[in-house]
Amino acid sequence: MKRELTRQEATARLEELCVRGEQCTADLCKKLYQWGIKLPYDDIIEHLEEQKFVDDERFARAYVRDKYRFDRWGRMKIARGLIAKRIPQQVIREALTEVDVKEYAMNCYRLLAAKRKQLPADLDSWTLREKLMRFAAARGYEAGLIVKLLDNKRLWESQED
Repeated sequence: MKRELTRQEATARLEELCVRGEQCTADLCKKLYQWGIKLPYDDIIEHLEEQKFVDDERFARAYVRDKYRFDRWGRMKIARGLIAKRIPQQVIREALTEVDVKEYAMNCYRLLAAKRKQLPADLDSWTLREKLMRFAAARGYEAGLIVKLLDNKRLWESQED
Protein backbone atom coordinates (compact mmCIF):
# COMPACT_ATOMS: atom_id res chain seq x y z
CA MET A 1 0.00 0.00 0.00
CA LYS A 2 1.33 3.41 -1.00
CA ARG A 3 1.90 6.08 1.58
CA GLU A 4 -0.21 9.20 1.02
CA LEU A 5 1.64 12.38 0.07
CA THR A 6 1.55 15.40 2.32
CA ARG A 7 0.65 18.78 0.83
CA GLN A 8 4.31 19.84 1.08
CA GLU A 9 5.53 16.71 -0.73
CA ALA A 10 2.89 17.18 -3.43
CA THR A 11 3.94 20.81 -3.85
CA ALA A 12 7.59 19.78 -4.21
CA ARG A 13 6.65 17.14 -6.80
CA LEU A 14 4.64 19.70 -8.77
CA GLU A 15 7.56 22.13 -8.67
CA GLU A 16 9.80 19.42 -10.17
CA LEU A 17 7.17 18.66 -12.81
CA CYS A 18 6.90 22.34 -13.75
CA VAL A 19 10.67 22.68 -14.03
CA ARG A 20 10.79 19.80 -16.54
CA GLY A 21 8.11 21.27 -18.83
CA GLU A 22 5.38 23.87 -19.15
CA GLN A 23 2.21 22.89 -17.25
CA CYS A 24 -1.25 24.42 -16.86
CA THR A 25 -3.28 24.81 -13.70
CA ALA A 26 -5.86 22.21 -14.75
CA ASP A 27 -3.21 19.53 -15.28
CA LEU A 28 -1.67 20.25 -11.89
CA CYS A 29 -5.07 20.00 -10.18
CA LYS A 30 -5.62 16.68 -11.94
CA LYS A 31 -2.29 15.43 -10.60
CA LEU A 32 -3.18 16.52 -7.07
CA TYR A 33 -6.48 14.65 -7.34
CA GLN A 34 -4.71 11.51 -8.60
CA TRP A 35 -2.29 11.70 -5.70
CA GLY A 36 -5.19 11.82 -3.23
CA ILE A 37 -4.60 15.37 -2.00
CA LYS A 38 -7.75 16.80 -0.44
CA LEU A 39 -9.50 19.88 -1.84
CA PRO A 40 -9.06 22.86 -1.96
CA TYR A 41 -5.88 23.17 -3.98
CA ASP A 42 -5.87 26.98 -3.99
CA ASP A 43 -2.95 27.30 -1.58
CA ILE A 44 -0.75 24.97 -3.62
CA ILE A 45 -1.65 26.58 -6.96
CA GLU A 46 -1.15 30.09 -5.52
CA HIS A 47 2.30 29.10 -4.28
CA LEU A 48 3.24 27.72 -7.70
CA GLU A 49 1.98 30.87 -9.44
CA GLU A 50 3.80 33.19 -7.03
CA GLN A 51 7.04 31.29 -7.54
CA LYS A 52 6.47 31.42 -11.35
CA PHE A 53 6.37 27.64 -11.69
CA VAL A 54 3.01 27.79 -13.44
CA ASP A 55 1.51 30.49 -15.66
CA ASP A 56 -1.50 29.66 -17.84
CA GLU A 57 -0.71 32.47 -20.30
CA ARG A 58 2.86 31.23 -20.76
CA PHE A 59 1.52 27.67 -21.11
CA ALA A 60 -1.02 28.74 -23.75
CA ARG A 61 1.64 30.52 -25.85
CA ALA A 62 3.95 27.49 -25.70
CA TYR A 63 1.08 25.12 -26.51
CA VAL A 64 0.10 27.17 -29.56
CA ARG A 65 3.68 27.38 -30.86
CA ASP A 66 4.30 23.65 -30.41
CA LYS A 67 1.02 22.47 -31.90
CA TYR A 68 1.14 24.57 -35.05
CA ARG A 69 4.86 24.16 -35.71
CA PHE A 70 5.47 20.53 -34.83
CA ASP A 71 2.07 18.84 -35.01
CA ARG A 72 0.77 21.18 -37.74
CA TRP A 73 -2.59 21.70 -36.09
CA GLY A 74 -4.95 24.41 -37.21
CA ARG A 75 -6.18 27.24 -34.99
CA MET A 76 -9.54 25.59 -34.31
CA LYS A 77 -8.02 22.35 -33.05
CA ILE A 78 -5.48 24.26 -30.96
CA ALA A 79 -8.25 26.35 -29.41
CA ARG A 80 -10.26 23.21 -28.58
CA GLY A 81 -7.18 21.72 -26.93
CA LEU A 82 -6.73 24.81 -24.78
CA ILE A 83 -10.42 24.86 -23.87
CA ALA A 84 -10.05 21.25 -22.72
CA LYS A 85 -7.21 22.43 -20.47
CA ARG A 86 -9.59 25.05 -18.99
CA ILE A 87 -7.64 28.02 -20.30
CA PRO A 88 -9.78 31.22 -20.39
CA GLN A 89 -11.04 32.42 -23.80
CA GLN A 90 -9.18 35.75 -23.59
CA VAL A 91 -5.89 33.95 -22.97
CA ILE A 92 -6.61 31.62 -25.90
CA ARG A 93 -7.30 34.55 -28.24
CA GLU A 94 -4.06 36.27 -27.20
CA ALA A 95 -2.02 33.07 -27.55
CA LEU A 96 -3.37 32.42 -31.05
CA THR A 97 -1.95 35.75 -32.19
CA GLU A 98 1.49 34.08 -31.90
CA VAL A 99 0.72 32.11 -35.07
CA ASP A 100 2.69 33.36 -38.09
CA VAL A 101 0.11 33.68 -40.88
CA LYS A 102 2.46 32.68 -43.71
CA GLU A 103 3.91 29.69 -41.88
CA TYR A 104 0.39 28.65 -40.85
CA ALA A 105 -0.89 28.73 -44.45
CA MET A 106 2.22 26.89 -45.64
CA ASN A 107 1.65 24.17 -43.03
CA CYS A 108 -1.88 23.67 -44.32
CA TYR A 109 -0.70 23.65 -47.93
CA ARG A 110 1.97 21.03 -47.17
CA LEU A 111 -0.56 18.84 -45.40
CA LEU A 112 -2.96 19.09 -48.34
CA ALA A 113 -0.21 18.33 -50.86
CA ALA A 114 0.97 15.30 -48.89
CA LYS A 115 -2.58 13.99 -48.52
CA ARG A 116 -3.24 14.63 -52.22
CA LYS A 117 -0.33 12.33 -53.11
CA GLN A 118 -1.73 9.57 -50.88
CA LEU A 119 -5.16 9.56 -52.49
CA PRO A 120 -5.92 7.42 -55.55
CA ALA A 121 -5.41 9.23 -58.87
CA ASP A 122 -8.66 7.88 -60.33
CA LEU A 123 -10.92 9.86 -57.96
CA ASP A 124 -13.11 12.49 -59.57
CA SER A 125 -12.22 16.08 -58.70
CA TRP A 126 -15.31 16.64 -56.54
CA THR A 127 -14.59 13.61 -54.32
CA LEU A 128 -10.92 14.52 -54.13
CA ARG A 129 -11.67 18.10 -53.03
CA GLU A 130 -14.17 16.80 -50.47
CA LYS A 131 -11.65 14.37 -48.98
CA LEU A 132 -8.97 17.06 -48.79
CA MET A 133 -11.43 19.51 -47.25
CA ARG A 134 -12.43 17.03 -44.55
CA PHE A 135 -8.82 16.12 -43.85
CA ALA A 136 -7.72 19.72 -43.33
CA ALA A 137 -10.85 20.55 -41.32
CA ALA A 138 -10.14 17.59 -39.03
CA ARG A 139 -6.66 19.03 -38.46
CA GLY A 140 -8.33 22.26 -37.28
CA TYR A 141 -7.87 24.55 -40.26
CA GLU A 142 -10.51 27.11 -41.18
CA ALA A 143 -12.76 26.42 -44.18
CA GLY A 144 -11.88 29.72 -45.86
CA LEU A 145 -8.16 28.94 -45.84
CA ILE A 146 -8.73 25.38 -47.04
CA VAL A 147 -10.89 26.50 -49.98
CA LYS A 148 -8.34 29.17 -50.90
CA LEU A 149 -5.55 26.58 -50.91
CA LEU A 150 -7.62 24.04 -52.83
CA ASP A 151 -8.08 26.66 -55.55
CA ASN A 152 -4.29 26.94 -55.85
CA LYS A 153 -3.23 25.35 -59.15
CA ARG A 154 0.16 24.29 -57.76
CA LEU A 155 -1.57 21.81 -55.46
CA TRP A 156 -3.08 20.00 -58.45
CA GLU A 157 -0.03 20.24 -60.72
CA SER A 158 2.24 18.50 -58.20
CA GLN A 159 0.23 15.27 -58.54
CA GLU A 160 0.37 15.13 -62.32
CA ASP A 161 4.20 14.75 -62.42
